[in-house]
Amino acid sequence: MSNIKVNLIEIFGKLEDRQYCIIKLPMEFPEYKIGSDLDIFCYDIEDISRVILGYLQNNISNHLNIKLLNMGKQIYIDIMKNDKIHFRFDLYGALPIYENVLIKEALFSSVIENSKLIEQNNCIIKVPSQIDENILRYIEYQEWYGQRPDKIKHIEYIENKIENSEIDATKLFDKLHYYTELPKTEDNRQIVNSSLVRYLEYLFNFVKKVLEVAREKGVIETIKLIIKKLKKW
Repeated sequence: MSNIKVNLIEIFGKLEDRQYCIIKLPMEFPEYKIGSDLDIFCYDIEDISRVILGYLQNNISNHLNIKLLNMGKQIYIDIMKNDKIHFRFDLYGALPIYENVLIKEALFSSVIENSKLIEQNNCIIKVPSQIDENILRYIEYQEWYGQRPDKIKHIEYIENKIENSEIDATKLFDKLHYYTELPKTEDNRQIVNSSLVRYLEYLFNFVKKVLEVAREKGVIETIKLIIKKLKKW
């Protein structure tokens, strides 16, 4: 790494005994693109942030400075250069808030508890299991595809993993179905977009159907149905 870049290998070496999980690990990690960020799920965001800040304060380049934003369940640690973000640590102490799909809170701890140690480019870090990685990518696609059509990349990622037998499609959709819910229309909850409700009903009915087809016809035949339907959405 150049002198002006942050040494992520050393930072995550100091986090080896902490419980955390890096979400959507970039291919170039521990290198990084200027202006990019790293999403991290962790039980104790205060403790993780102290470790990261402690390292940065003693090792950061004179050309960079640190900006901290604590929002309770989420902490931004921004490494700044000339008032622009050089790199961001985005720490989550709970699941992000999703508008288009409801996720059970327990998924957050499940992702951390089922995380695995990997080595990438001489850096040992904790990442989600293959099942959880694909669930999180599916959720992000579902949440943002209407505004960001480029999120189709997450469906293509899932398609590739299933076709290469790197994940079990039945287990993937079983867990997705268990941890996802339809928006509640009772308890004084006001749903102002009926088309969204119909859309979500269709989505979850589709997931149930996929599980049935996978059990009856197998994974390969089911993949064709999944990809065809998702790309139409």
